[in-house]
Amino acid sequence: MDVMSPPPGPPAPDCSWEQDLQRAGVTEERPAGLRYGTPFLSLAMLAAAAVTAVLSGDPGVAGLALLAVAAVPWLVWLRADNGPTWTFAAATLTPLAVLGIGQEFTGALSLGGEVAYRLATFPVLLVVLLTIASGSTRIAVGTTIAGYAAFGVPLFWGDATIGVTWHMGFAFCVAAGYAVKLTYIATAKIAEARQALAAQAAAEQRRRVAQDVHDVVAHTLAVTMLHITAARMAVRRSSPAEAEEALEEAERHGRSSLADIRRIVRFLRSDEVTAVDAAQPGLDDIEALVDSYRAAGHPVRLSLAIDERCSSPAAELAVYRVLQEALANAARHGSGPATVTLRVADGGMSLQVGNPVGQRAAGPSQGSGLIGMRERVAAAGGVIETGARDGRWLVQASLPIEAAA
Repeated sequence: MDVMSPPPGPPAPDCSWEQDLQRAGVTEERPAGLRYGTPFLSLAMLAAAAVTAVLSGDPGVAGLALLAVAAVPWLVWLRADNGPTWTFAAATLTPLAVLGIGQEFTGALSLGGEVAYRLATFPVLLVVLLTIASGSTRIAVGTTIAGYAAFGVPLFWGDATIGVTWHMGFAFCVAAGYAVKLTYIATAKIAEARQALAAQAAAEQRRRVAQDVHDVVAHTLAVTMLHITAARMAVRRSSPAEAEEALEEAERHGRSSLADIRRIVRFLRSDEVTAVDAAQPGLDDIEALVDSYRAAGHPVRLSLAIDERCSSPAAELAVYRVLQEALANAARHGSGPATVTLRVADGGMSLQVGNPVGQRAAGPSQGSGLIGMRERVAAAGGVIETGARDGRWLVQASLPIEAAA
C-alpha cells in the first residue's frame, strides 16, 4: 500500500535567532538590508581590495586568488541566504587569514600595498560582528580568535597608527556584536514573560469560568432537587396544586440557570469583561438567594446587617458565591435548618454559614466547591475557614470592602 509521504518542512535554521523565531511560529524572511546589503558591502570591499592591488602594479597572484576565494561565501549567501553559520565563518576567514599571515613571509601573497591590505580586513570585522550578534557562542568565540589572528597579530609588526586604528575597529565590532546579542536576549526574555502572562491570564479565565459554571449548576441543582422532592411528596399527598407550584419553581430555577450559562458563554466570546462582570450578583441579591432555598422547603435563618457600603464588586461576588455554595452543600448533605450571619461594618465583611452535619456527610470534602470558595475569597483579599465543629458544618469568611483590596 502506498503511503503518502509528508510534505518537506522548512529548512533547518542556521542561527539561534532563527531557531527562536521558528519555535514561535514566525517564518518571515531576513530583512533585505541583512540579506542583500551585508554581502554586497563585503563583496564591494573585496573587489576594491583587488582593484587597488592591481593598480599598485605588483600584486601577488596567490593573494588575488585568495581574495576571490574569500568572496565565494558571500556570493553563496546572496543565493541561499545561509547566514553567519560555522561553515560560512570558516570559509570566509580561512583565505583571508592565510593572506594576512602569509604576506609577511612570501611575496606571492602580497597585495602590493597597504591600502588593498586594509580593505581586505573589512569583511573580517563584519564576520566577527555578525557571528557574535546572531551566532552561537562557540561560533562567536572561534570567529573572534580567528579574525584577530588573521590581521591583529600581523599588524603588531606593521605601522603603529594603522595597527591602533584596526584594533580600535576590531574592539568596536566585538562590542557592537555583544550589544546586539544582549538586546536580543533581553527581547527574548520579555517575549517569554509576555507568553507566561498570556498563559496565566488564560488559566485564570478558565478557572473563573469553571467556578461560575460550578456555582450556577450546584445552586440550581440543589434548589431544583428540593422542589422536585416537594412535588413528589405533594403527589403522594394527592395535592396537585402544591406539586404544580413546586415544579413551576424548579422550572424557573432551570431557566435562570440557563440564563447564567448564556452569560458565561458571552463572557468567553467577548473582550468586554467589565460589561459582563457588571451583571454579577452581590450583596443586594443575598436575600433573594436565601428566599429561593426557603421556597424550596429548606429552612434558612438569616441575620443580615449592612452598616457600610462595599466598594469592591469582587468581594460582593465572593460573599454571594460562598453563601451559594454553602447553602447548596447544606441542602445536599445537611440535616436541619441552616443559619446565615452576614455583617458589613468596620471596613470588612464577615460571613458565617452553619448547618447540622447529616448522616451522608462522612467527613470534610475537598471537592471543587471548597476549592472554588477559597480561591474566590483569596482573590478578593480575604480569608476563609471551613470544617465541622460540635456537630455542625461551619463556613466562616472575612473580606475587606475596599475595591483596592
